[in-house]
Order: sequence, then C-alpha cells, then structure tokens
Amino acid sequence: MREYEAMLVLQPELEDEAIDAILQQVASVVESDGGEVTSTGQLVDKKGTVAEVTEGWTSRRLAFPINGRTEGYYAVLHLQGPSQVVENVEQSLRLNEDVLRYMVTLRV
Repeated sequence: MREYEAMLVLQPELEDEAIDAILQQVASVVESDGGEVTSTGQLVDKKGTVAEVTEGWTSRRLAFPINGRTEGYYAVLHLQGPSQVVENVEQSLRLNEDVLRYMVTLRV
C-alpha cells in the first residue's frame, strides 16, 4: 500500500465538531476503499509542522484570499491505501462546500 498526505483548507466559520465530521467523512471514504488513516492533525507553523489537535482547532491566515476568505483551518491527514483511494477522496472533497482547497500527494 502506498502512503499519501492530504492537506485541506477549511472554512474559517466552522466549529470544531464540523471539522471533525469532515475528517471522519474522509476517513470513511479511505476505509471503504481498503485503506486507513494513520494520523490527523493541524498545520501549526510556516515550516510545515503538523500537530495533533488537543485543545481545539486554530484558524490561520491564508497566504492569499480564497473565495474572499483570508483565514482558514489547515488540516493534514496521512493515508495508506491503493491508488484508487486518492480519486475517491478528491471527489469527496470536491463536493464538500466547506473545503476551500485540498491537495493529496504521495509521501516518499
């Protein structure tokens, strides 16, 4: 199985429960394709440090406005699974209006 990293930028108006629900939706798509989510977290700093969410999600300023938004939540998921997982995860994220941007990359 291959390892992937999914980076999501989510709407700044979301509550912590809504963010967790989006991540759970992604996890269920991954698991339905025979894969697994190995870790989830949020982007903490500009160096790319990912930390586990312990006291709630923290919104961050975006580098440039996306759909008129200047802030958002950065969520990171590490996935393992076959290549079809990426297609299904991207389709799920594409249809979710709370996701401003996403990118799934192969981890090496």
